[in-house]
Amino acid sequence: MLLGTNRSSRRRGTTLVECAIIYPLVFFLLLGLIIGAMGVFRYQEVASLARTAARYASTHGAKYRKDAGLAVGSGGTSSTTVNGLMCYQADPTKASGSDTSWTGDIYDNAIRPNLVALDTQKLTCTVAWPQVKSPSGLVVQDLPDNWPGSTVTVTVSYQWFPELYLIGPFTLTSTSTMAVTN
Repeated sequence: MLLGTNRSSRRRGTTLVECAIIYPLVFFLLLGLIIGAMGVFRYQEVASLARTAARYASTHGAKYRKDAGLAVGSGGTSSTTVNGLMCYQADPTKASGSDTSWTGDIYDNAIRPNLVALDTQKLTCTVAWPQVKSPSGLVVQDLPDNWPGSTVTVTVSYQWFPELYLIGPFTLTSTSTMAVTN
């Protein structure tokens, strides 16, 4: 009888030690899974914003502005040229409607209304068009080509710092290119 009692108390101690090892591991595994899912959600949002902005930009080009009676305008206030594309940066911290350039219009109408869980302080949006070229393919002006038949490329980036602050930050970036149709 004494032997059975001793075996039972040893089993309780073994169970306690096993639980002390396994429970924290399972907890951290589940926590990591949840934080990873939040990262995937944020990346999906960044990708969706890039696609939505490119779709908006492709249908609201120079011809659309002309047909709507709006000023043709410009790509933005400052540009850089990368791989033959004129890139303009949107300022997410500006008030809606304060930037009347093409880039500001794209940000205000395609990105800003679709933000769900992203901090605008960590968000960057770059819109790029090719330079205006002659029929022979030579660059004729230092202006972006926003007419039908050209392309528009939208790149959205987000600096994501995982919620546990153990690793990171990660830059989540998505780029979408579409043909300007209007």
